Amino acid sequence: MIELIVVGRIISDYLWDYKVLSIAHSIFSALLAVFVLVSLKRSSIKICNTDRLFILFLIFAIISLSKNLSEDSMVIFLKITTYLSLYFVGRIIPPYMAKAKVLGVCALAFSIGLTVYALTGKGYETRGIVSAFTGGYFFKTDLAISALILLTLTFTTLTNKPLLVLSLLLSAFLTFKSNARIALPLVIILPMIAIMLPRGKLTKISLKTITLTLSFITIGMGLFTLIDFQSLGMLGFDFSDPYSASNTQGRSVIWGAIFQSYLDANIIDKLTGMGFDADTTATAGFTGSENIEGLRAHNSYLYLLICMGILGSLSFYTLIYSAFSKIHFIITQKNKNSIRIATISSSLLVLFVWLSMTTEIVIRPQLMVPLFFFTGLHVQLYLKHKNIQKEKRDALNSWT
Repeated sequence: MIELIVVGRIISDYLWDYKVLSIAHSIFSALLAVFVLVSLKRSSIKICNTDRLFILFLIFAIISLSKNLSEDSMVIFLKITTYLSLYFVGRIIPPYMAKAKVLGVCALAFSIGLTVYALTGKGYETRGIVSAFTGGYFFKTDLAISALILLTLTFTTLTNKPLLVLSLLLSAFLTFKSNARIALPLVIILPMIAIMLPRGKLTKISLKTITLTLSFITIGMGLFTLIDFQSLGMLGFDFSDPYSASNTQGRSVIWGAIFQSYLDANIIDKLTGMGFDADTTATAGFTGSENIEGLRAHNSYLYLLICMGILGSLSFYTLIYSAFSKIHFIITQKNKNSIRIATISSSLLVLFVWLSMTTEIVIRPQLMVPLFFFTGLHVQLYLKHKNIQKEKRDALNSWT
């Protein structure tokens, strides 16, 4: 059931031009959850704090929507309700990956298909002397996100080393070809997480954990600095001024416009945001460049801040903390299925945190739907394991 939902999401994301498929996938997933509730008589789902925090975030989203009832705002709000829907689908359906290897093979096959497509010389977009492989996706970053999600799925479901090496090489190739430079270090970081997290190496905040985490980042960024992007027909990068407008492709100008708009807002808007299209309003007219005006935030953290305010942002971050503080306990239970789901969920979170630096990925269902779907699954597993522990304690106490 999990595998079917994930594969369906991958297909609907690739066929992004057919919006009905994405809608159909969300409806199908929700109906599947309702079917499980009815057939398995699971109507007494225990509501936890993470569920309540998600509802709180939705309330702030409604407040943000009320600030500007435009078509664009409605679309973004519907995306957020889709996240909520898939989160609760994950909370309800049986949290077992019975066909995990099938999912891994499907992910690998899709990576192979995209690579073959790239080698044909088709599916590229060119800007000046720079070309980027989109592979049928709307934008190059979407292709990179897909490659990294597929990499995560193969490393968490397959054990055959040659296949894992192939997956790594394919993902690296596709990420390079996408010209999404921010995503390159993740080609190294994600496999390390998939290997180390199930061993319990990354779940405790300790000197060793911090050292390992910093090592992963250093290795990823170290390889990043050794690449001569321009010689590969990619966008160049000047490490002497990392946040220059040329390095960030104009993002630093956009960020400046958004932050200034937030500083100029009244206290109510600072607390609750200025609406879901506040980022485009802030960038419109900020410079005389037609390439800059009216663009998205290109940063999830700034997007949440200007659109949903401090309170809306805090509700989102508290939700994330509440959900992912449960990972350590799940890993300690030594259950293979639970560990796999927790590892996928954690890897998708790393994708979100990292890519949010240069993309308003918080409003992109391609990553957010699977992230919250697997979050719902691992929250459900956490509650199940906690309940098992409680039953064992109660049984032990009854004998004493």
